[in-house]
Amino acid sequence: MPEICYKTPKSRRTKKRQTGSYALVLRLPSRRRVAVGRLGEVDFPKGYYIYFGSALGGLKARVARHLRHEKKLHWHADYLSAEVPWSQVWQLADGQRWECVWAREASELAGVDSGTAHPAPGFGSSDCHCSTHLVRVNNLQEVRMLLRSLSSDPRRIRLSRSLSE
Repeated sequence: MPEICYKTPKSRRTKKRQTGSYALVLRLPSRRRVAVGRLGEVDFPKGYYIYFGSALGGLKARVARHLRHEKKLHWHADYLSAEVPWSQVWQLADGQRWECVWAREASELAGVDSGTAHPAPGFGSSDCHCSTHLVRVNNLQEVRMLLRSLSSDPRRIRLSRSLSE
């Protein structure tokens, strides 16, 4: 008699990967000049930076990669986070690409009064028609206000040590 295997087939065992969009936040304590891939040397004034991205191949893995200290510099965001690590992650796991919408909305909020700036045209947007996927604000309160005002309301997730290693 053949041996009976009670294992669930692999296709049923694997969890469906969450996909969606995310916003990463970091704080530069002082002005930095950073070589950012093909963008070249970019001046980043001190302040808080928000980078918008999407991960339709797996949100958790993409965010974890961005948070790792040791990684090959591939995306524009990697060059900036090599200077200072990302301190916050906001995400929306709905399977949609919100990065361009969020970047556009953040740009609409830009102006002298809000303190929002675009220090790196083309940052994170080489595969779309957006002017940038990176914005700078002056303080943490502006970060929260901007992210809470976005369409589809991304949620802040707690960073655990295992995510950033």
